[in-house]
Amino acid sequence: MGIERSPYANFTAKSDKALVDLPFPVRRLRLAPLGTLRWLDHDGMTEPELIRGIPSYPSVGESVLVPSADQLRAIAQTTSKHTHVSIGTSPLAGDVDVRIDPNRLFGRHLAVLGNTGSGKSCTVAGLIRWSLEAARQTLEESGSDKQPNARFIVLDLNGEYANCFSDVAGVRVFRPSPQGDERELTVPGWIWSSAEWAAITRASLQTQRPLLQQALRNLRNNIDPDASGRAMLATQLRGFLDLWTGYSNDPAQYTKFPQHKSVSSSLDSMISVFEQLAQSGMDDALRDLLDALSTVAKKHLPKYVQYETAYTYDEVSKVVAALKAVQSATGVVGQSTQVSEDAPVRFDINVMTEHMYALSQTGEFSTGSAHTSYLVARLRTMLTDTRMRRVICPDTEQSFPDWLADVIGNEDASDGQIAVIDLSLLASDVVHTVVAVLARVVMEALQHVRRLTGSDLPTVLVLEEAHNFVGSRASASDIPTTSDLCRETFERIAREGRKFGLGLVLSSQRPSELSSTVLSQCNSFLLHRLVNDRDQDLVGRLVPDALGDLLRELPALPSRQAILLGWATPVPTLVEVHELTPQQRPQSDDPAYWDTWTRQRDVDFTWDDVAEHWINPSGEQDQEGDGVGLS
Repeated sequence: MGIERSPYANFTAKSDKALVDLPFPVRRLRLAPLGTLRWLDHDGMTEPELIRGIPSYPSVGESVLVPSADQLRAIAQTTSKHTHVSIGTSPLAGDVDVRIDPNRLFGRHLAVLGNTGSGKSCTVAGLIRWSLEAARQTLEESGSDKQPNARFIVLDLNGEYANCFSDVAGVRVFRPSPQGDERELTVPGWIWSSAEWAAITRASLQTQRPLLQQALRNLRNNIDPDASGRAMLATQLRGFLDLWTGYSNDPAQYTKFPQHKSVSSSLDSMISVFEQLAQSGMDDALRDLLDALSTVAKKHLPKYVQYETAYTYDEVSKVVAALKAVQSATGVVGQSTQVSEDAPVRFDINVMTEHMYALSQTGEFSTGSAHTSYLVARLRTMLTDTRMRRVICPDTEQSFPDWLADVIGNEDASDGQIAVIDLSLLASDVVHTVVAVLARVVMEALQHVRRLTGSDLPTVLVLEEAHNFVGSRASASDIPTTSDLCRETFERIAREGRKFGLGLVLSSQRPSELSSTVLSQCNSFLLHRLVNDRDQDLVGRLVPDALGDLLRELPALPSRQAILLGWATPVPTLVEVHELTPQQRPQSDDPAYWDTWTRQRDVDFTWDDVAEHWINPSGEQDQEGDGVGLS
């Protein structure tokens, strides 16, 4: 509603004196149709109910009606039988209770956006708490003594949620340095995929990535690169056969420059390896193999010809056939790969560096050992970092099923419905990889549950400070970084998670820095106070309704008030979120500067305690009575 000035001139030209100068309206009302209010018969009573969508638009001259109190309640309070959870009241509709359908709110992803101090962390904590309370109440009313089969996994970057669920039974809190009943945060390296290992070690695509992938395959399948005698022959035959079979399936590798240079390097390494094995008294069948390799080498290797030339399909096929003939004649067959390099098969992370070094000395990778040595050095440095070892190489020997039950919850969620993963003291070098691994494993676990049972296992993954993990900008490097890996993981969850029962809740104070792919897949929004123009413009383009005028109120919203819009509600609704007690709120309150300055609130600590806790978080500071406290 507003005043507009006439775009027409206030005078009339001499030639237009016969025309009538009609008045131009200066006060105008612009309407955005959102739904249809219908009167439906419910158990013999006629009640208004709001239906989203406009079957027929009103014509010019129709009356504009002010809604009654009952109609306002019907607009603000959805009457669907699936709206089980109360999240607040509507100040514009007589403080009527605002209830939501969890299937709609969590099933198609939710974004909770707002500036710091606007109440979004309390909203996220409240949504989890109120959803579980409603589920427990429904179970009690039905006479069941079971706990809700719900799963909320909170990835907490700042350590705000560890204590806000202390009054809820069965909450699992994970920290790198646990205290009391908390659990140790472990994301063992044997759970990581090859892409996650490559991102954190910055493995190059040409030489280092193949070595890393082969090492992971060997470790997961118990293949020893230091084997000797017939075991060594089996390993080398298998490795070179896999490599040259790959060449034969990709003609560009051996027919184009400079790709065929790598084929020549492999051929030279293969001749060197099998000559050493032949000298150690191996089977005479190796002589036939060396003759076949020498015939091909004399046409291509620089030590025989002036220029390297492309290979033919017949030559590559003859090398493959010669390798298979040796396998058949000697009766040794290298252990075939049973699982891929990405399978979560347990192996000893401590031997990974030595295994990669030994593998780099074998024929397949020896030509690039100058490059692979840097990868081995980076890996050794990472695994000796005490900050990372607690998470990557835990002392406990936990099986993969036990780890899944610990993080996601056991089969019937009887060990608790909330898992809070405190990332605040995690090393910055590994935090993005840990978040990416946790999110990917949860997603793939639910995929396998659906494949085995044909049913979904609804799980909600909450990502606090999402702009730190799901950024809008990709790195310019040719080698994917851990930030790129994290963003790609959540983009996949945003696109596909709904199919497998994985709901995503993003909480962020800078929506303009979030990945547009992730944000566009959120079908529901809870918008707290947003002041930044870029953030407001982005939200205005992404929300499912044409509500530019309503979003102008975002900079003036007080704390605890938010605009709920999208799939979870028929029409956009201003909600005053239920208030949590101080004990139930995340630790995200504003600092009490004045109380501290005026000695009304003292901070009881010593810098010796701080330094000791910094160096050894799980040491003496964990003992009862020590540490930092407030009085």
